[in-house]
Amino acid sequence: MKRFGIIKRAYIWVILALCLGIWGGFVFLMTANYSEEFTGWVSISINTQTDSNEIQNNLRDFLSEKDYGKTSVHVNTTDEDTQIKINADLKNDDVVAQISTDISDFLLDNWYIQSSEDIVGQTLTGPSVGDYMKTTAFQALIIWLILMVIYILLAFKETRKYISPAVLSGSVLCVMLFDILATIGAYGVWMLFNDTLQVDTIFIIWVLTIIGYGINDVIVIFDRIRENMSRNKDKNAVYGKIFEESIRQSIRRSISTSVSTLIVLVAMFFLWNSDVLQQFSFIVGMWVIFSTLASIFLWAPLAYVLMWKFGKEKWKF
Repeated sequence: MKRFGIIKRAYIWVILALCLGIWGGFVFLMTANYSEEFTGWVSISINTQTDSNEIQNNLRDFLSEKDYGKTSVHVNTTDEDTQIKINADLKNDDVVAQISTDISDFLLDNWYIQSSEDIVGQTLTGPSVGDYMKTTAFQALIIWLILMVIYILLAFKETRKYISPAVLSGSVLCVMLFDILATIGAYGVWMLFNDTLQVDTIFIIWVLTIIGYGINDVIVIFDRIRENMSRNKDKNAVYGKIFEESIRQSIRRSISTSVSTLIVLVAMFFLWNSDVLQQFSFIVGMWVIFSTLASIFLWAPLAYVLMWKFGKEKWKF
């Protein structure tokens, strides 16, 4: 039986990865529910007891009419007071002050409080923390990508005899970008069906922590390609055949490693009743799946396409 060719279908894998990456980024942006760390929040305590469901629904409608966009309202009534917390997309500190004034007016106009003195506590937080985290995360990502490209160029100097540095670094950057977009896209789909999920600082830390995982399998294939090329002294060697054999020699190791990791992550997701651990295991699990697929079907085919070998060697292997 003729073997299924991966490199022969290089353009198919590249186009599929491009579509999936664009889809992942779009879904994440459309469904992302940012925590108050990124949007800002207002917390108010009033010295009265009231129906928490009533004030919660009325306040949500009031803020919607005021065009504050997507808001999250939580009301908790205790024996001593009523605590109100609003998470909204607050662009700057001026908007934070304005929403606080509007909420106070709402409470007075609807007789939830008799006077402003019934407001016993108030906390206003702008989106500055979120801006700092976004900037820091983006800077960390850029620095990591630069250092990874430098490492690959130095570690695989023998491979540069056969594959240009531009192809090596460009293909790795594209694979890592695909892993990120596909993973956050899957998380976006989960957020679509679970409104308790949020994009917060913990989410950013998880992504930055596991971002290097996907490069492991790529490095293994790098090594295999380097070994096979160094053993092949023919200057007219068919690159597609060498790439194909290198992938097949590494595929069992990649799948075995990924499956063993996924078993633990699936157990964590279903057996441990913790939202934090479930979110962590989901993100890491999606990353393992997409990075494994990318190492097999994307990196070598993309490098092969960027080398402009596809048309020349199309019927030679």
